[in-house]
Amino acid sequence: MPQNFYELVWIFIIYAFIGWCTEVSYATLDTGKFVNRGFLNGPYCPIYGCGVVIVVTILTPLKENLLILFVGSFVLTSVLEYITGFILEKAFHNKWWDYSDKPFNIKGYVCLKFSVYWGLACTFIMDVIHPMIYAAITWIPHVVGIILLSILMCVFTVDCVLTVMTILKFNKRLKIMDELASSIHKLSDEIGESIYENVTGVIEKSEEFQENHVELMDKLAETKDNLTELPQTAKNKLAETKDNLTELPQTAKNKLAETKDNLTELPQTAKNKLVETKDNITESLEEKRKERELALELKKKERVELEERYEKLYEEKSFGFKRLVKAFPDMKSRDNNETLEKYKLHFNIRKKESNDNSK
Repeated sequence: MPQNFYELVWIFIIYAFIGWCTEVSYATLDTGKFVNRGFLNGPYCPIYGCGVVIVVTILTPLKENLLILFVGSFVLTSVLEYITGFILEKAFHNKWWDYSDKPFNIKGYVCLKFSVYWGLACTFIMDVIHPMIYAAITWIPHVVGIILLSILMCVFTVDCVLTVMTILKFNKRLKIMDELASSIHKLSDEIGESIYENVTGVIEKSEEFQENHVELMDKLAETKDNLTELPQTAKNKLAETKDNLTELPQTAKNKLAETKDNLTELPQTAKNKLVETKDNITESLEEKRKERELALELKKKERVELEERYEKLYEEKSFGFKRLVKAFPDMKSRDNNETLEKYKLHFNIRKKESNDNSK
């Protein structure tokens, strides 16, 4: 039974280190490589230290009854794990472990399987390991112990601060990457729509020109036929009014001749109008095509720049981020989970078949 705060701090530090060693060993056996498990950068898992401190402080008077010791450890550590998971998620918007796929879980924070493991582990610690650990703590000279604890706790505090800063930067990075991915997706859609509009616009203008061309040709043919018949009609009219025309002034005769010349030139005017219309439509199509191509190129350039920036964010100062994701492969982001999953895939970090109790 710890007698003072000094001994409690030692118990916390020692079991936090033992917990980290347990996690690393389990991960090595599971993955075949070293993984720095735990929330912090250093070789300690605080939740293990806190768990043992709570069990030792509360259950030491009951350690002779193994059943009560097991049930007490089961309950206390489960409550601690639930509270820790809940607080971490609310504080950092990330769910660091998730037991949702395990039977008898409570909101994914705790599950029966690992609560039983906690209970068995704490029972074994209390009955076998802790007496030796406590003896070692009391064997350390008090002054030396205080100096060592002061150094260790300073390192621990700095590690906590750095880890919190890393997590906040990581969340900010995920948010930026999520916004970039959304912008890239939007630009891709706009580029696709622009290409579609270019193609359909050309087709529509071509069809419109063909319709106008056919209509103008029909009108031209009709006008030509009318003009072909017009001279004979005019001759007949002139024959009927020959006597009257003899008396017309020379000015009227000139006017009639001018009208006849204009009517003769009308088919050529219609042809010129058709050519002019065609040229205007072609020029308009060319201008619009160039405007669309320019806008399309600008969008493509912007998308390439965003994609380059997106890829750079994966690598830029990513060591701390990669460590967190590797330590918690089942981590989920409340706000940017899709980007987090892409981040895992980028570094070949796959979700495990079984959830580890990595804290």
